[in-house]
Amino acid sequence: MNISRCLFIISSLILSGHAVATDNMYGVTTLGYGKTDLESTSASTISYKLAVGYQFAEQWYAEFGYHQLSDQSQVEQIPTTIDGLNLTEFGLNAEALGISVLGKATNNYGELYYRLGILNVDIEGQNLSSGEGCEFGAATPFSLNSGESFTLCEYDEGIAAGQIGIGFDFYLGVNLLLRTEVEHIRGEHGFEHNGVYIGLRYNFN
Repeated sequence: MNISRCLFIISSLILSGHAVATDNMYGVTTLGYGKTDLESTSASTISYKLAVGYQFAEQWYAEFGYHQLSDQSQVEQIPTTIDGLNLTEFGLNAEALGISVLGKATNNYGELYYRLGILNVDIEGQNLSSGEGCEFGAATPFSLNSGESFTLCEYDEGIAAGQIGIGFDFYLGVNLLLRTEVEHIRGEHGFEHNGVYIGLRYNFN
C-alpha cells in the first residue's frame, strides 16, 4: 500500500470539492497533538488527519482517510555513555490509512458523533533492549564505554489497529463546521496512540 499516493488522492478530493461534490459528501482536515507508544519507545508529537466522508444514512457517516500519528526522528548515532543513553529519545514514525463509521446526534449547535474504525498502520522506529535479541524488529548489539551491553531494535512494519473516538462538529456556516475530537488507537505488538484534534469540515453541497 503506497501511503504517499493515497495521501495525494485524498488531498486532491478535498481540494477539488466542486469536481466530486455530492449532497452527502464532505472533506475534513484536522491538526492535533498525540502520544504514541510501541514497546519501550514513546513519542509525543504533532499529529494530523485528512479524510473524505459520506453520509449513507440519516444518522451515520463513513470516513476514509490518512492519519499522521507520529513523526519523531530516528537516532543515527548510538550513544557511548550511560548518561547519553538515558537522554536519548529513540525514533518512532507512524502513519496510517483507515476507514471508520461515525454515528451522530444533531442539535442547534452542531453534531455530536462517536467513531469506530480500523487502520493499517505503517510504523518505523527503534527501541532499546537489555537482552541479546528483540521481540520485534532487527537487533543490533552495542556496548557503552563503561562496559554495559545493550541491543538496539529497529523495525519497519505494517500492523492492524482499531480506533475509537468522540467529537463534536460545530456549525460555522452553511457548509463549514469546526471539528473537535479525541481518539484512542490500539493495535498489534502493544501499539497505542492517544490524541486530541481540532480542524475544519466542509460539506460538498
